[in-house]
Amino acid sequence: RGVPASSFVPAVLAAMGVPAVLHGLESVGPKYGATHHKVLKAAGIKVDFSPAQATQQLKRLGWTYIDQASFAPQLHALIPLRQRMVKRQVLTTVETMLGPIRARSTTHCMGGYVHKAYPPIYASLARQAGFTSAMFVRGVEGGTIPSLQQAGRLFAYQAQGAEYQVDLAPQDLGIKAETRAVPLPTELIPADDALIDSAALAKQAASKGLAALAGEHGLTYDSLVYACAICLSHLKRYPDLPSAAQAVRKVLDSGQALNVFKAAQTSI
Repeated sequence: RGVPASSFVPAVLAAMGVPAVLHGLESVGPKYGATHHKVLKAAGIKVDFSPAQATQQLKRLGWTYIDQASFAPQLHALIPLRQRMVKRQVLTTVETMLGPIRARSTTHCMGGYVHKAYPPIYASLARQAGFTSAMFVRGVEGGTIPSLQQAGRLFAYQAQGAEYQVDLAPQDLGIKAETRAVPLPTELIPADDALIDSAALAKQAASKGLAALAGEHGLTYDSLVYACAICLSHLKRYPDLPSAAQAVRKVLDSGQALNVFKAAQTSI
């Protein structure tokens, strides 16, 4: 329903001194959309690192992507079965908490949700999985970026404690949009009951993401500002969301985030 932007969040966080790991897989039903794997590949990023290679890139550049096929091949082998089942399975929830690369001291989790029942479930899973803190954003399409148009919320916990709610208003961060997310180009809108062309969508997302990293203002830029500000504020790197958002804008406008991303394009 929109052009995804979250694949570019880790590079921005890395440019701001927060090491970030993104994990995912190439394709899974029932939506078969533009996954992180497809978007990053379209943007020139290597998506088939071994765990050791991904860890080395994380140390060197501050961010990395690692695919489920690499770090959990037995789980990944269940994809054909999951596709035959069609409906959402428990694996769809649990796999987001795997945390394939962990820090020695503290590791934090950022995820998204749609349905109101999920935050306490995600929080419980994250504690059980050993995440020091976690934040779960009520995001567009269940992702980590809230609506750019309307008020939103997230649930979080700190130091393995109880979860709490944070209310969000994009206007407080200087974001003013007429749509909730980056809209699909007309040529990519699928016919009724048809699957979207995920490869074409991934290319579109890669193009818009690279432009935003280069400081081009627009809805993808705003999406990165919003998601990164949420993370940085949660980690106490900045006192509040508006100040975190301003810091993110400076990193995007300077081209620093783009340089961090481009370094991974030429990574081993």
